Amino acid sequence: MWQGRYRRWNPVPMLEGKILWCEGVHDDWEGFRIWLRPDDIKLPMLIVRFEYYLMYVNSDEGDRISKVLEPDSFGFPHAFWKVEDSALLSEFHRQSVGVHEKIPITHFAFLSGSDCVDVLAMEEPSFSYESSGHQ
Repeated sequence: MWQGRYRRWNPVPMLEGKILWCEGVHDDWEGFRIWLRPDDIKLPMLIVRFEYYLMYVNSDEGDRISKVLEPDSFGFPHAFWKVEDSALLSEFHRQSVGVHEKIPITHFAFLSGSDCVDVLAMEEPSFSYESSGHQ
């Protein structure tokens, strides 16, 4: 995991304490979206959409085994996190030669049972549900 202080974020209260599975990460002509399926099949698929992002990293959950700075505040299952003092953000600033250092950027972490998706963005994402009935 990227080092930092993981702070619980609860943008979708009905999914608090639910295990989510990453069904897809799409970055195409429709924009950047993360598709999350709740373990409870009665709940609809959640689509997380970022209008604009600076960077994202997708990794298999099984390969994310390092400790975070405050493991006592962690708690699983919980899918939605904001990361303070983020090593990913520091690395982004290093690689972009500090071009974005004066802009407030948030490190969002989506930790599912299958994938971990980290996103650096200047705005919070929007959330919607898959309405076509596909599960």
